[in-house]
Amino acid sequence: MTSDAQARKLIFSNRLSFLAAGFSIAAWAPMIPYVKDRFSLDEHTLGLLLLCVGIGSFVAMPLNGYFTSKFGCRGPIYLAAIAAAACIGAIPFTYNLYVMAFILFVMGIAAITIDVVSNVNAALVEEVTERNIMSGLHGLYSVGGLLGSLSVTFLLSIKFDLTLVGGMAAVFILLLVVAGCKHLITNVHIGKSVEQATRSEQEADSKLAQGEQNESGQREKCEQELSHGQQSSTLKYYTHPTVLLIGIMCLIMFMTEASMLDWSGVFLHSQRGLALEHAGYGYAAFAVMMTICRLTGDKVVSKFGRGKVIIIGTMFIMAGFIVAVVIPHYSAAFLGFALIGVGASNVVPQLVSITARIKEVPTHISVTIVNTIGFTGILIGPALIGFLAHAITLPYTYLCQAMSVLFVTVMSVILIKLSKDKAKD
Repeated sequence: MTSDAQARKLIFSNRLSFLAAGFSIAAWAPMIPYVKDRFSLDEHTLGLLLLCVGIGSFVAMPLNGYFTSKFGCRGPIYLAAIAAAACIGAIPFTYNLYVMAFILFVMGIAAITIDVVSNVNAALVEEVTERNIMSGLHGLYSVGGLLGSLSVTFLLSIKFDLTLVGGMAAVFILLLVVAGCKHLITNVHIGKSVEQATRSEQEADSKLAQGEQNESGQREKCEQELSHGQQSSTLKYYTHPTVLLIGIMCLIMFMTEASMLDWSGVFLHSQRGLALEHAGYGYAAFAVMMTICRLTGDKVVSKFGRGKVIIIGTMFIMAGFIVAVVIPHYSAAFLGFALIGVGASNVVPQLVSITARIKEVPTHISVTIVNTIGFTGILIGPALIGFLAHAITLPYTYLCQAMSVLFVTVMSVILIKLSKDKAKD
């Protein structure tokens, strides 16, 4: 247990790292229509370009755990923030498509590193401070996203040059992290993890000593049976149908968020004729409502229940897509994107909570599987939307997304009914 002063420093630094994580990726969103216009890209080619961010994130995900275990949390976040700031600052100066693809690849690595390592740091801070801070920190991620999209869009709308705006965003990221995150954890092997490791070593030594007293044939037989049983159980965990189903539902929800981040500005500019400098306000409308509803989500769930929040949330998302597409005016698009933000704000957190209550699978395995499958939606979502938009136009692609969210609604009703039936049994 740390002192109150130490705990405040640890939590404050973690808050700023989450703020930087949300800001760094959202500051890029208002620049997407400019990049599309600069290179005269159609939806298919823009989708391929946006896929570079996803590929970078995919490459970085398995490496983050290793580097965090070796160097702690502060070092990787510092390096990732410097890389993210360099990418944001370089985008306005880049006029070669292949160089732009490389910059977005690096930005994907940097953005996911800040995000993942901030979450690792938060889990460790919860251990050493014995405080529940995760929900509030994720709320600050949304605040960072809102700040990034609104500030960049506002500066562009008042005719600030894109190169100046990119430089200002880059400086802000560096100030947030380098100046504010000096109390991030530098050694992840702290608190309970050390105690557990020591206990595990002691148990292993004890078992080894007992095993040496038995005959070698019996020991080998027991080891084989244990190994076979562990492999069989682990395989069942990773193929549990309910866990996989919730993972697919989260994938659809993350694709919804990706469609707002990467394609809302394109929709407003290409389909509703809004000027480039104002197109970023579409994502801002989504981000504002998502931030407000996420920060108040715990109270809403306590009042209405987890099931109603998921079902009503998905209905808001479907309504938002329909309003944005059917009513041919940019103001309706803003309203639709705001409705999507309201609906999407608390669906994934509640799906994760349902996952954690699946008794047949250990929580750390089930939640990891669901998050891994879900995050795939952010990786492949922008590119898939681009391919569909090229084939059937962006408005019809949005309607297809509304239908996919309907699948989440139906499956949620079935899952809630099954959980109630199990509770009765």
